[in-house]
Amino acid sequence: MNKVILSVIAGLLLLTHSAQSATQAELNHLAESLQVNYQLIDANPVNCPAPHEKQCYLSALTFTSSTDIDPQQWHIYFSQLMPVYKVDSKWFDIEHINGDIHRISAKQAFKDMPANTAFAVQFYSQESQITRSEFLPNFILAAPGLDSKVIASTKTSVDNETQLELQPYLQPFITDAQLQVSDDDETPWMGANYLYDSYTKPTFKTAPLGLIPSPIKLEQLSSSRIDLSKGIKVVAKKSHYIALIPALKRLAKLGVPQSKEGVVINVSQQLTSQLPDAYELTLRNNAITINANNTSGAFYALQSLAALISLDDLTLPELRITDGARYEYRGMHIDVARNFRSKAFILNTIEQMAAYKLNKLHLHLADDEGWRLQIADLPELTSVGANRCFDLTEQTCLLPQLGAGINANSGINGYYSRADYIEILQHAKKHFVEVIPSFDMPGHSRAAVVAMEARFNHFMALNKPALAKQYRLTEPEDTTVYSSIQHYKDNTLNVCLDTTYDFIDKILDEVITLHKEAGVPLNTYHIGADETAGAWLQSPSCIALQQKTKIHSFNGYFIERIAKLVADKGLNVAGWSDGLSDVNVNNMPSNVHSYAWATLSDEGHKVAHNHINNGWKVVVTSPDVTYFDFPYQSHPQERGNHWASRAIDSKKVFSFMPDNLPAHAQIWRSVKHQTYVADDSQSARTADAYGIQGHLWSELLRSDQQAEYMMYPRLFALAERAWHKAEWELDYKKEGAIYSHKTQQFTLAMQQQKEQDWQHFAALVGFKELAKLEQAGRFYRIPTVAAKKTDSGIDAFVPYPNIAIEYQDKLGNWHRYDSHNKPLQAVKVRAKSINNDRAGRALKLTN
Repeated sequence: MNKVILSVIAGLLLLTHSAQSATQAELNHLAESLQVNYQLIDANPVNCPAPHEKQCYLSALTFTSSTDIDPQQWHIYFSQLMPVYKVDSKWFDIEHINGDIHRISAKQAFKDMPANTAFAVQFYSQESQITRSEFLPNFILAAPGLDSKVIASTKTSVDNETQLELQPYLQPFITDAQLQVSDDDETPWMGANYLYDSYTKPTFKTAPLGLIPSPIKLEQLSSSRIDLSKGIKVVAKKSHYIALIPALKRLAKLGVPQSKEGVVINVSQQLTSQLPDAYELTLRNNAITINANNTSGAFYALQSLAALISLDDLTLPELRITDGARYEYRGMHIDVARNFRSKAFILNTIEQMAAYKLNKLHLHLADDEGWRLQIADLPELTSVGANRCFDLTEQTCLLPQLGAGINANSGINGYYSRADYIEILQHAKKHFVEVIPSFDMPGHSRAAVVAMEARFNHFMALNKPALAKQYRLTEPEDTTVYSSIQHYKDNTLNVCLDTTYDFIDKILDEVITLHKEAGVPLNTYHIGADETAGAWLQSPSCIALQQKTKIHSFNGYFIERIAKLVADKGLNVAGWSDGLSDVNVNNMPSNVHSYAWATLSDEGHKVAHNHINNGWKVVVTSPDVTYFDFPYQSHPQERGNHWASRAIDSKKVFSFMPDNLPAHAQIWRSVKHQTYVADDSQSARTADAYGIQGHLWSELLRSDQQAEYMMYPRLFALAERAWHKAEWELDYKKEGAIYSHKTQQFTLAMQQQKEQDWQHFAALVGFKELAKLEQAGRFYRIPTVAAKKTDSGIDAFVPYPNIAIEYQDKLGNWHRYDSHNKPLQAVKVRAKSINNDRAGRALKLTN
C-alpha cells in the first residue's frame, strides 16, 4: 500500500476520533442538498503566490447547506486538473492527494455550518484551466465507515435543445480574465462578432461536383447523367467481391443497393500505379468501371462513388476519376484509456474512417486512468485497472480521477473482452483499417502499476510469493519522489526490474495471440514512451544497474530494450517522438515509427525532421492541428484542452501543409495567438514523412457522444489532407528556410486558391456529408454562427452552406433567419442540424 493511500486513511481515522460519527442517512441527505458553486475568478492573477509566480489561476468554491451541519464530519473529494497549492479560507483546507484528486476538509476550529449560509474557500492552482470542460464534475462526499455519495449539485446535465453538457455547479465565464492566461496572451474571445470579422461566407448555393477527400483528377465527360436509383450490379472475381462488401453495404444505406436491374459495375485490378491504394473510376454510357492496383484501391473507388452521391439525388454525371493516396499512413488515434469508449463507438468510427479513406486506427488501450484490454492470466488488469470508483486502498478499483464519480459501472469505465477485441480487429480488416495497439509505458502506466500491486497483495495473502512477485512493476525500497505531467506520484514502471520486462513480454505475447485468433496479424506495436517523469533516482535496482552498465538515460535504456523485444517478435516498433529522442539511434531496430508531436510554434519541425533523418518513418502528429480534443474555437463553452492550441476548427485542419511544417509560421499563430518564427535553415529533412494522424485524447470526453462531437466534422478535413495534396500547399525547400508572418512565400495567389478549395470543400460538407453523418447516427458539431449588426439588419452566416440559422428575440423566442429579410434586432444566434432536430451552441450578439 503506497504512502499516499496511507496518508488518506490516516486522515479519515483522525476524523473518526475528532467528531461525532455521521449516519448514512445524514450523508445521503447532505449529498442531495449541499449546493456547490465553482467560480474561476482570474486565469492570470496579478500576483501568483510562490512557488508558481510565473503562472497560476485563482478560483473559489462555495458551499451552502439547507440544514445546519457539523463540517467536521465530512470530507469532499474532487478532481482538479491542476494542483491546488495555496488556499485562502477561514473554514477549509484543500490537500492534493494524487493525480487530479484533492480533498477538502474543515479546519479544526470550524465546527458549525449554519443552514443557508455560504462558506467559501479561495485557492490558487498551478498553470491554467480556462475551458469550462476542464472544471470536472462529480464531487464526492465521504465519511468514515459510510458509503460515499456524489454531491448532486456537482453532477452534469444535458441541454434539451443542443444535447450538449451543462455544468450547473460552475459559474458563468464572461470576461477576458477568464480566457487569457498571461499578460502576453492575445487569444481572442471568438464570439459572433469575431467570427463575422474573421470567417468567410459560403459561396456555393448548390452542391458542387466533387468528393471528400479530393481525388487527384476528376473529369466530367458529358452532361448526361447516370441514374443509380435502381441500384447497382457488381461484376468482379469472387475474392474481390467479398472484400468490397462493406463498401457495398454503405452504398445500400445511401439508397443504392445491389439489384439485378442496377447499373453494372465492372471491377478489375490491372492498374499499374506507384501510388498507394490507386484506382480509376469511370461512369459512362450507363455503366461504371473500376480499375485498381489492389483490392483496397477498388474498395476506395466504391467509397468515392458513395461520396459523389447526395442523399436527395441519386444521379451522377458521366465522369472519370484518377486517384491514389498521398500518404501510406492515414491515421486516427483514439484514447480509450482515460475515459472508455464503447465497442460500438469503435466499430462506428472504423466505418467512418474507411468512408473517407483513413486506414490506421491507433488504439490507446492503457494509461494512468485505465487498462482497457482483457489479458489472459492477469485478471486484475481489468477487474481493478479498468474501473474507477471510491476505494482509497485501490484494491477493487482505481481512484476516481477525471471526475469519475463512484459508479464502477459508469460508461467511463470498462474494457474490451478478448472477443470484443477480435471483433474490432476483424471489422477493421474488412474496412482496410489496420489497428495499432498501444499500452503507454514506462510512464502513463498507473493503471498497470496499481493492478499488479493488487495481484501482488492477492497472492501474498495466499502465501504464494513467487506468483506475487512475477509481474510486480514497482520496488518498495525505491524512495524516489517525483510528479508526472498529470501530477501522479506513482505512475511509472521501474525500468530496472526484470519483472517489468516479463510483464511487457507477457502483454505482447497475449496481444499477438489475439491478433492471430482474429486472423489479423499484428504488424506494428506502439510502446508509448512519452512524458516519463523523473523516477528511479533512488531505486536500488537502478543504482545497481547504473554501476554495472553505462546508461545514458534510463528512459532511453527502457525504450531500446523494449524496441529489441518488439522487433525480435517480428513487429515494427512505434513510439512518441519525445521518448524516442532519448535513445541511442544505433541501438534501435532498423524499422522505427516515430510519432512527432512537438508543437509547431515550439520548433516542432526540428523534431520531425531529425527523426526522419534518423531513417525512421515519421507520422506527423502536430498537436497544434491534429489534436481533436482541443476546442474548435477559443471560447470557454467549447469543450477541450488548451495547452497547445486554443482553436482548431475544420478550416485550420484543411489548411495544414504536412509536407512543410515550418511554413506554418507564415500563416498561423502560437497557442497565445502570437506570431512566431520557424527556422529550418539548419534542420532540413532528407526524406518525406510517412503520414499524418488525428488524435482524440479522452481526459475531458466522458461519453461517446462528446467524443463524436469533437471528431466530426474535423475528420473530413484530416482525411482531405491525408489523402490529397492541394496545389496551393507550399513546397518544402530542401535546403531549409526561415518562415514568419513577415515572409511572403505563401503568395496571394496561393491564398486565393486555398480559399476557393475551402469553399468547394465546405459546400460538400454542408450539402452532402453532414446529412450522411446524421443518417449514420453520428453526433457531429453544429457550427457556431458568425453575426453582426449592420445598417440593413443582422447579417449572419455559418462556414457551411445548407445549414439553417435561427435568431432569438428579446422575449426569448427563436425564429428562422432569412438573409433576404434580416431582423433588425437579435439577442442570440444559433444554427440547426441538417434534419432540424438539434440546435448548435448559441452565441450572444453585441452592439
